[in-house]
Amino acid sequence: MDELQIKSEIKRIMGEHRLGTLTTMKGDQPFSRYMIFRNDEEDYILYTISSKQTEKVQDIENNNKVHVLLGGGLGNPFIDIVAVATIHDEKELKDRLWHENFLKYLTGPDDPNYIVIRCEPKFIRLLSHPDLDGPYTISFT
Repeated sequence: MDELQIKSEIKRIMGEHRLGTLTTMKGDQPFSRYMIFRNDEEDYILYTISSKQTEKVQDIENNNKVHVLLGGGLGNPFIDIVAVATIHDEKELKDRLWHENFLKYLTGPDDPNYIVIRCEPKFIRLLSHPDLDGPYTISFT
């Protein structure tokens, strides 16, 4: 695979696999949780939603370096992302990302605790791909 094909495969995984893990640092210990991610097709930035009143938001405010895993399943390709996370509460972004399933956690798109976590990659590794001899890393730094 050439780099263009690898980037295309990374975008495919980002588009098809919404469930992944978000790992933050709580002090000197990593803490992972499952999250639903969305991606704008023109870039590699991931978005997920949360409440302001969660530990992950506090973790990001203390250390904005995060790790995301997406894709996979036994024997399938997946991506490993090192990113910088930022907290956003812009109405346009929140409206664009809102889904009725979030009513389990928030009262609605105008909930004052509703925030968006934006994960901007520094590195993305494509792993377990049958057309590659090993991991392939794309750097955004």
